Amino acid sequence: MKKKISDWWTYHRRIVVLGLAAAAFAVYAAVSFGEEEKTQLLAGMLINQVREEAVTDQMEAEFLGGIGGDPETEEVFVDAALTMDAQELQKEAIFDLDTQESMAKLTTCVYAHELDFLIAETAVFDYYQNLNAFADLNGLLTNEQREALEDVLCTADGKAYGVRMDNTEFIKKYDITLDEPVIGIISGSKRKDAAVKLIAYLFSAEE
Repeated sequence: MKKKISDWWTYHRRIVVLGLAAAAFAVYAAVSFGEEEKTQLLAGMLINQVREEAVTDQMEAEFLGGIGGDPETEEVFVDAALTMDAQELQKEAIFDLDTQESMAKLTTCVYAHELDFLIAETAVFDYYQNLNAFADLNGLLTNEQREALEDVLCTADGKAYGVRMDNTEFIKKYDITLDEPVIGIISGSKRKDAAVKLIAYLFSAEE
């Protein structure tokens, strides 16, 4: 009997293995395609503050709730894996590979209109401000919002391009150690209204 089983397996194992693989793929496909893709309400980057996925998941859930999103059908994405050397950004030629890769990813997302907000230390933030990366908050915030944030707005040439986050609960809760962190809305964002809601949420505890 053992020999018969051994012989059967020898001649049929390829068919069995292929069959199991096909069945597994069919189950995977059914589950994957059966799930409805969530609508992304916002996408942002947190520079120079690398966090584990569990932490960014918590941030995303908090941001989603803060702007009134539905966790069943909507989502917010936060990329906290990018690093940039602020001193390198001041040079004509940048040789730091991590900085190069992070800049390339950020630039790609901006040009693809897939990035809505950026949180970074002032030195990095100002580098992108000089490239006109951020929308003027004067035209996005309501008068009431602007008055509430007047003391923490970052301005240049009559424009408000960011909001200092030093004393926000977000900075304390996630132990953000950035030097003078600032949040701004990307000028090419197609979801500026949702980004304004996020800023209002982040600073609501400070009002």
